[in-house]
Amino acid sequence: MRIFSLRTILLTLLSLPLAAPAQQPTTWALRGTLVLPDTLIPNGTLFIRDGVIIAAGEHVDLPANTPVTDLRATHAIIAPGFLDLHNHLTWNVFPRWHPVQEFGNRYDWQQKAVYQTTVEAPHAALVADGLECAMQRYAELKAIAQGETSVVGSLHAPCSQGLARNLDLPNAIPGIAPVDYNVFPFQMTEAQLAQAHQELAENTPGNITHALLIHVAEGAPSDASASREFALLKGRNLLLPGVSLIHAGGLKPENYAEMAAHHVGLIWSPRSNIELYGDTANVAAAKSAGVLIAIAPDWSITGSDGTLGELNYAALWSQTHGQLFTDRDLVRMATVNAAALAGFSAQLGSLTPGHLADLLILTPDPAEHHDAWWSLTHATPTQIALVVLNGQPIYGDPALMPKGEPLNLCGTQKSLLLTGSNGQADSADETWAHTSSLLVSAMAHDGRRLAPLSECGQ
Repeated sequence: MRIFSLRTILLTLLSLPLAAPAQQPTTWALRGTLVLPDTLIPNGTLFIRDGVIIAAGEHVDLPANTPVTDLRATHAIIAPGFLDLHNHLTWNVFPRWHPVQEFGNRYDWQQKAVYQTTVEAPHAALVADGLECAMQRYAELKAIAQGETSVVGSLHAPCSQGLARNLDLPNAIPGIAPVDYNVFPFQMTEAQLAQAHQELAENTPGNITHALLIHVAEGAPSDASASREFALLKGRNLLLPGVSLIHAGGLKPENYAEMAAHHVGLIWSPRSNIELYGDTANVAAAKSAGVLIAIAPDWSITGSDGTLGELNYAALWSQTHGQLFTDRDLVRMATVNAAALAGFSAQLGSLTPGHLADLLILTPDPAEHHDAWWSLTHATPTQIALVVLNGQPIYGDPALMPKGEPLNLCGTQKSLLLTGSNGQADSADETWAHTSSLLVSAMAHDGRRLAPLSECGQ
């Protein structure tokens, strides 16, 4: 019955135009369990026109002759696509790095010969060979296969806008300022700092028009060097609305209280923190202080393949720490909270009328009897049935996307349409098979192997 239901859904989707909204308007509706910021609607309807959500609820009046894709037979969950505010995309072509020790802070492992030899130098070589755009494309599919529709952390190469919505590149959403994503904020020049202050001055609490996402205090909670960076941050007058701290492992409870008082956010990456430093940020103190928290995977070298995997990890971590966060809390961290910290809360992160139709559609295991919050924090990538960007299906099950290019994910067949976040096709001569074979060949030349799209079963 499940295969038959998916094929039925396919027939409906095939009747929908898949061109960019700017070229050909699309009007359609989805039915299933809707994941709203504060509630679930088991028999909800999502109405989309021209890539924008028009209505979402249990009772939605649809115009006559609106195509309706009813997903309720597969118990499908319709959620906003995840926003990944912390990544280093082009590095994700490399397999997981397994350090044989824990480190005090990021400066410790960055200078290690094993990291330089196995990660840094091969990455530089691929970029020097002109493969940065292929690396970016591979990493973005990795992200999309984890339910992400928005990412940060490109190298700002002259590539296309990418498969996902690159929030740190111009025109991710026309008319909205891109986020400023800074890995080494204490190396900003005075001119760069002055520019950041000028842009941040336009923000008010609850109305972020310019976001600055910065790596601060990355390391173990006991590491003095990591802890000292909070004082450096204050010295640069960067405790301001619109600023969010990535990692923040070295911060103390009083630091989180100051962050909350100045409306500074936290971007939490637990798996990478624990892999590298044996511990993660004091999110209990951050939560108690009222800091707004988002979650992101860092990079797949020491973190998760993407947000879905990071939610899995965080749910287990929370369970072993007194259920600090509910499943709903965690889903909000990947959606509405992330959108707020990035300054895109009016466009992304929730199934709200007026928001862009960037969607994640998940088909849970029918043997599990849990709510949609739980399913989103415990699902595997193979359960992602469809990812929609700007109202356009771009990735998912072949039954839903037969015209896409086939690929294999953990023994499950998936399908991909190589279109960018603006709905335009990627370079005309590019295919997914060409991208992956290009990287496999280049990396084999240096004795390296291409990372899998997903660490299956982990």
